[in-house]
Amino acid sequence: MTKLTSIIDLDYVKYASASVGEKRSIIVTHKSSGRQKEFATRTEFWGRDKAHSGGWLGDLNAKRDSPFAVDEFEIVDLQTPEPIDHVLHIAKTQVENDLKRLGTDKYKAFLGRGESFRVELSTLLKYKANRKEMIRPLHMDAVTEYLERKFKAEIVTGIEADDACVIECQDNKNAVIQGLDKDYYGQNCRFFNVNRPDEGIQECNQFGKLWLDDKNDVRGIGRLHLYWQICSNDTSDNYAANCFSDKKWAGKSAYKALVDCKNDVEAWNKMKQVFQLLYPEPKTVIGWRNDPIEITWDYVLNEMFMMARMLKFEGENLNAYDVMDKMGVSYE
Repeated sequence: MTKLTSIIDLDYVKYASASVGEKRSIIVTHKSSGRQKEFATRTEFWGRDKAHSGGWLGDLNAKRDSPFAVDEFEIVDLQTPEPIDHVLHIAKTQVENDLKRLGTDKYKAFLGRGESFRVELSTLLKYKANRKEMIRPLHMDAVTEYLERKFKAEIVTGIEADDACVIECQDNKNAVIQGLDKDYYGQNCRFFNVNRPDEGIQECNQFGKLWLDDKNDVRGIGRLHLYWQICSNDTSDNYAANCFSDKKWAGKSAYKALVDCKNDVEAWNKMKQVFQLLYPEPKTVIGWRNDPIEITWDYVLNEMFMMARMLKFEGENLNAYDVMDKMGVSYE
């Protein structure tokens, strides 16, 4: 019997272990008085709503006749790292424990470096632009170098580690991806979600289904999960079906539109209806590069498709129009 090969997306390990290996907090300074106070997070300081009217600041303002405005305060992030040996042990243990759960010691590992080709392809919203505000863990470089050396990881550039993992799994029935990116559920691969080990190995190369979990969040598997992603929004990768639409639309809306589809042709026709609803007429918008772009429903559908799907081989240039031609879905 051929031993299972784990295709490891080490990007999940480097971020998780490097982040766990430091304590984070914020120092908030009242600009005019110079008074300072430390909080664990911004949410603890000003709450969860966009108006920043909750948390400690909200409680304080409720007692005042003249409430403080958010811009009266300055926020500085604090990062206190743990010893590097401890952080590297966390990274090593994470990978080895996940391999044990899969019952194999045979693997191939990937790490991503630099920008994805999707940044160049994106025109409406810049791919992953929302991550520029994220705090980079202090031990990130050390953890990355350690993982590359320890697990003989291949460094990929231009594409992402998850693309490399999906490419490696093509035509390999004994390969399974070891990672935690929810995008894998919609790709042509087998997937072991290290955050959901009780699920076991998931066969994602199928038409699939959508459902609501016990928290009323949308879950899915197979190509239908990918179609839901295309018609929804991804706050992590920074793309959204309704990014320039006048209509309110979110993940549950996309779920309701697609959940009853029984095959790919039905799903693509439904996706066409979704984007025609969001963009009933051509319109000119300003893209992330500050250039005017005339968009139509199919233009936005194609861009969401390009952002959401992963490559089956390096250099693949499949687009939504190719698939609509195959499915008999008109777009002219």
